[in-house]
Amino acid sequence: MLVQVYGPIIYRWIRQCGVQSADAADIMQDTLLSVMTAVARFDADSSDSSFRGWLWTIARNKLRDRQRTTKAAHVVDGSAAARLIDQAAAFDEEEPPSSLADDTNLARSQTLQLLRASFDPRSWRMFWETAVLGRQASEVAIEMDVSPWAVYKAKSRVLQRLRQELEGLE
Repeated sequence: MLVQVYGPIIYRWIRQCGVQSADAADIMQDTLLSVMTAVARFDADSSDSSFRGWLWTIARNKLRDRQRTTKAAHVVDGSAAARLIDQAAAFDEEEPPSSLADDTNLARSQTLQLLRASFDPRSWRMFWETAVLGRQASEVAIEMDVSPWAVYKAKSRVLQRLRQELEGLE
């Protein structure tokens, strides 16, 4: 789930640093590989640490690695040099190039999409109709030919799982 939820966020950060699409995809993969091997060392209890900041640090280092490789591999013309300088400025930022709210919303959206696939369509619909659309459980129960209790139970199961999955995104 880490790749599906955070991959798009990392990719967007890298693209916002002026990196072309194909290179951004490669850097995102390199970043995720490093994250997966180092995630056990992330200290969430540290007062000055955030998972988002930690991800950005790894992504920024992968961006710098790519920049060094590019510089070493090519004789740089004027326009390419200017592009590398612009990208280098973005690499020095302490915070990712998008807002925390944007990143959190994207992560939540990705998580919702993944979770939807893990529930049967009827349970998901009961949850969606009551929790998201605000319909009464009794209305949904009549429409779906189930008891109101079944609607409450489906909604509760999905919400519980959502809370578990979204816990670390706040």
